[in-house]
Amino acid sequence: MPNREYPYYFIKLGKLYYVYHSYKNVKKKEVSSYEFTNDESLAFPIDEESAKQLADKCGGHIVMKNATFNDYINQGERWSNFIDSKKKSIWKIYIIN
Repeated sequence: MPNREYPYYFIKLGKLYYVYHSYKNVKKKEVSSYEFTNDESLAFPIDEESAKQLADKCGGHIVMKNATFNDYINQGERWSNFIDSKKKSIWKIYIIN
């Protein structure tokens, strides 16, 4: 079934799409860094449960996409190449707990 479509999800914050997050401990507080881009083609494709958790943490909302397995793989490859190059602008949002 090469043309069967499957759901996957993006996190969107305004006009920006989630691409990456990291955690650091600063002065005994956990700091979360969420990185976003305005280019949907570089967004990180994510499963539904993880999307819910991330949307809650960063204040974004969930966008569902349907695509073939090959389209999903291509999305992941574009994201991976972007993360490796970091040549485009990325917006960072920090949350201190």
